[in-house]
Amino acid sequence: MSQDDNSYRVNLQQLDDAITAMATFGSEVDAHLSEVDTLVAALHLDWSSSAAEAQRAAHDKWMAGAGEMRENLDELREVAKRAHTSYTTATQTNREMWP
Repeated sequence: MSQDDNSYRVNLQQLDDAITAMATFGSEVDAHLSEVDTLVAALHLDWSSSAAEAQRAAHDKWMAGAGEMRENLDELREVAKRAHTSYTTATQTNREMWP
């Protein structure tokens, strides 16, 4: 493909692999977040001080950011899934039009 060529190609297998990787990564993140949250909750059963309060606030902020990242990852995965469906449908339609 030359640099002046405005066309592009989509590798559906790579797109499918990316969708799977995002789902796997999301599940792994969820597991780690749950583990961290459990450990921090256990820590705060016996720890109370201004440092504990600061740590709890930092942890809550960190968890909120991680939750936002997960939401964005889910949205990106859904966009990729819709794109995969659209490209697949377009390919099938074009093949049916041009025997």
